[in-house]
Amino acid sequence: MATGKQPGQFEQVIRRGRYLFHFHTNWTDGESTLADYCKAAKEVGFQSIILLEHVRKECSYDFLALLQIVEEQRAAYGIDILVGAEAKILPDGSLDISERVLSNIQVLGIAEHGFRGDVSTLVHALGQAFESYQGEAFARVWVHPGLKLLQWQPMSPQFFQEAMRLALEHELYIEINLRYKLPPEPFISLIPSSKAVVGLDAHSVDEVKGLGEIVLDIESKIANKSSTRDK
Repeated sequence: MATGKQPGQFEQVIRRGRYLFHFHTNWTDGESTLADYCKAAKEVGFQSIILLEHVRKECSYDFLALLQIVEEQRAAYGIDILVGAEAKILPDGSLDISERVLSNIQVLGIAEHGFRGDVSTLVHALGQAFESYQGEAFARVWVHPGLKLLQWQPMSPQFFQEAMRLALEHELYIEINLRYKLPPEPFISLIPSSKAVVGLDAHSVDEVKGLGEIVLDIESKIANKSSTRDK
């Protein structure tokens, strides 16, 4: 089942604002159903929600069946739902995701937290991954940037400066991840407002209800900054 995706659809949603980006349902490691998220999102005041479900090349669930649930909940709640997948970077810089999934998403989240290798190998792999899928109909986002580095050592200015340079060079969006507070505060200013995406990385609707107003406030500040810059 195709999602009816259109090039630029993700950017339109982000620019419009009032979006809930990056949450996981009970199809993977989340606690809540998609219907739960739709209801909570409408209660908080989100106009759009962007599902970013975990995937592998060999998924443990039927991704196409998940798309059917998306269609049902979109109709039931009258809310705009974009479908995305969070894929891990492999040591050679490729992504752990199948072509079947890639052909049915509107946004690809690139994640390095499961990476095996040292920092220099990670930076090289990030560059390879960021270069992938340019020109595709789906948007690409570097999610929870630096999470693998958190597992290794204190924050490295050199890592963030180089990795963020590569991400922007290859036209990726960069997530401001509220769950892990990444990237660290000193590096958020390196993200152009046009490429910043606020991500809750929610695993339950309680997180949406508890932090939803904060998400909306940050989105508003980014929009205002972009508007000021464009004048």
